[in-house]
Amino acid sequence: MHNAGDLAALIAAFFFAAGVCAGVYVLIRLARLISEGTRLVADLRSRSDTALEQVQAAVNRANQQLDATSTVTAGMDELNEGMSQLTDQVSALAGLGRAIAAGPAGRVGALVYGVRHAVSIRRDSTARDGTARASTVRPDRAVGPDHGRQPKAIDGTRRSLARSGGRR
Repeated sequence: MHNAGDLAALIAAFFFAAGVCAGVYVLIRLARLISEGTRLVADLRSRSDTALEQVQAAVNRANQQLDATSTVTAGMDELNEGMSQLTDQVSALAGLGRAIAAGPAGRVGALVYGVRHAVSIRRDSTARDGTARASTVRPDRAVGPDHGRQPKAIDGTRRSLARSGGRR
């Protein structure tokens, strides 16, 4: 048979072959892992490129909106300035109107208005009374704005007490 040295060499060769097989298996698995990682990184890169394009498009749209907003803001500033000038002009005209109304021209205008109003009231009362100027108030009637008039119906027309049975 074999001696002890040959047997030890055979056992060492068997373990060496088993170690080499385990190393090859680990290297194959490691190669698969590296290739899968490479594929994953490539897929992630393509997705990130798409995501970056979408982000850039969103940023561009936001910039366009900001430009439009700044244009509207500039227009509003111009409008505020115009409204401020208009307010100043209206205030100046109101002050002029107050000065005219409080001055001699305003007093003369008020006097003329009062005289015209009094004359028109006088003419109306003369036309209503006709030729009889003195009117007597009956003591059984209440004196008020409806003195001597027929009562008004709900629709605004006048109705007589005789038709309504004495009710208003």
